[in-house]
Amino acid sequence: TKRIIRQNIYLALGVKAFFLLLGAFGIATIWGAVFADVGVTILAVFNASRTI
Repeated sequence: TKRIIRQNIYLALGVKAFFLLLGAFGIATIWGAVFADVGVTILAVFNASRTI
């Protein structure tokens, strides 16, 4: 269970850091970051549902 929690945290932080870097260089748009955040949230929910 703790392993899945860590996976979700690392995935979310990794994607956020990636889009933060892209945004700093002017490559990513705000909508890209929003869609990535929603996508990571959905993936985290599916990943967490494995424990049920």
